[in-house]
Amino acid sequence: MPLGGEINDGAGMSGGPSSLVARNAALRTAGELVAKLASVAFFVAVARELGEGGFGDFTFALSFTTVLLLAAGFGTEELIAREVAREQSTVHRYLTDVMAIKAALSVALLLIAAGIVNAAGYPADVRLAVYLIGVGVALEGMGRTWHAVFQAFERMEFISISLVLQRFATAIAGIVVLLAGGGLIAVSLVMLGGSLLGFAVGAWALRRYVVKPRLDVDRSRWRGLMKAGIPIGLVGVLMIGLVKVDQTLLSFLSEEPGNTEVGYFGAAFRLVEATMFVGWAFSAALLPWFSRHEESLGGSSLARGYELGLKATATVLVPVGLSFVLLADPLIDLFYGERYESAVEPLRLLGAMVFLLGLNEIAAALLIARDRPLVFARAVAVVGVFNVVLNVLLIPRYGASGAAFTALLSAVILAGLGLIVVRPLTGELRLVRSFGAAIAGAGAMAAAVLPFDLPLMGAGLIGTVSYVAGCLTFERIFFPEDFRTFLGMVRRRRSTPVEVA
Repeated sequence: MPLGGEINDGAGMSGGPSSLVARNAALRTAGELVAKLASVAFFVAVARELGEGGFGDFTFALSFTTVLLLAAGFGTEELIAREVAREQSTVHRYLTDVMAIKAALSVALLLIAAGIVNAAGYPADVRLAVYLIGVGVALEGMGRTWHAVFQAFERMEFISISLVLQRFATAIAGIVVLLAGGGLIAVSLVMLGGSLLGFAVGAWALRRYVVKPRLDVDRSRWRGLMKAGIPIGLVGVLMIGLVKVDQTLLSFLSEEPGNTEVGYFGAAFRLVEATMFVGWAFSAALLPWFSRHEESLGGSSLARGYELGLKATATVLVPVGLSFVLLADPLIDLFYGERYESAVEPLRLLGAMVFLLGLNEIAAALLIARDRPLVFARAVAVVGVFNVVLNVLLIPRYGASGAAFTALLSAVILAGLGLIVVRPLTGELRLVRSFGAAIAGAGAMAAAVLPFDLPLMGAGLIGTVSYVAGCLTFERIFFPEDFRTFLGMVRRRRSTPVEVA
C-alpha cells in the first residue's frame, strides 16, 4: 500500500499519512480553485449575456439534470475509493463494472428527464438545453469513476488536471460563443463539449500514469455492487439533492413569471458553490486514511484526524463565507451588474452556510469510510424533508430569498446532526480546539470591515489580513501543537505510490 501509519493524538499526524493527506488536499484544493475560477467566469458571462430569464433557464436545466442523474452513480464512486484504498488489486473489477452500471442508468435517467420536461410544457429551447446539458452531466458522472480510482491510489493531481482542462475549455469557448451572439442552446453545447473533454483526459491519465484497467465486466456482480453502494449513494444523492433542490423548487413554486427568481438565486449560489471544493478536497484526501484506519488502534487517533480535518476546513472557509455576508452588495455588482440587485440578500444568506457545508463533507467521509453511511443518510433525509416543506411555505412569498433562508437553516441543522452522529467513532469533539481559531479570525475580520465604508478591494485585503492575524494569534497562544502539526504536514514529501498493472 502507498500509505500506512496513523494519526497520533499527541504531536499530531505521523509523517506518512499526514504528508499524503496534506499533499492530496492541497493538490485537490489548488486544482479546484483554478477550475472554479474558470467556472465562475463562464457562469458570470452566461448571466450577463442571457439575462435573468435565460440564465434561469440554463440554471434550471443544469440543476434538474444534476439532481436526477445522481442516481446513476449512487455510491459507487465512494465505494471504489474505499475498497480500492484497502486492496488495490480490486481496481479492475470495480472500475469496469461501475462504468457499465453508470452507462445503463444514465441512459434511462436521461429518458426520464426528457419525459418530465415535455410533460411539464417547457419551451422547445429549454427542453433542448435539458437534453444537451443532461448528456454532459452524465459524462461528468462517469468521469468521476476515474476520479475515484485516483483518490484510492492517492494521485489526486490527475483529478485537478482533468477538471482544470475541462473548465477552462468550457469557459473560453463559452465566452467566445456568447460574445458572438450565441444563446441558450449554444452554451449548452459548449458545456457538453467540456464534459466530453474532461472525461477523455481522465481516462488517458488513468491508463498512462496510474493503472491500466483490465476489462472485467461481470453482470452477476452488479446486484451485489449496487447493494453495497446504496447506503453510500443515499448520502451523496441526499446531500447534493439538498443543495440543488432549492433551485428546482424555485422554478416550480415561484409566483414570478419565467425563471427570473431562479436566476437571482443561481447568481448567488454560483459564487457560493465555487467554494464547495474545499470541503470536497479535505474529505477526499481523508477518506483513504479513514478507510484503512484500524479500530483496534482506538478512537483517539481517529478523533485527532477528524478534529484536524474540521479545523483545516473551517479555517479556510469561514473567511470566505464571511466575505459573502459582509460584501454581498459590491460582489453582486462586480460579477453580475445592477440587474441582479435582488441576488444580494440570497448571497448573504447562502454565504453564511459556506463553512457548514465543508463540515458536513468531513462527517460524511468519516462515516462512509467506516462502513456507516446510513447513519448520515438518515440525518440528511430528515433535513431534506424539512427543506422541501419550508421551501413550499416560503418560496411563493419570498422567492429567491426564501429559498436561500431555507438552505441556510437546513445546513445549520445538518451540521449539528453531523457532529452528533460521528460521536460513537470519535468521542466528544473538542469544539474550541476545532473551531476556536476560525471564530477568533472571523471576529477580527468583522471588526476591521464593518465600521468602515471601504471599497471592495480594500475591504477584502484588510479583512483577510485581520482574519489571518486573529486566527494565528489564537492558535499560537492556545494550541501551539496544532500549529506545529500543520507546519510539519506541508513540509513533508510523499513517497511514490504503488501501481497495479
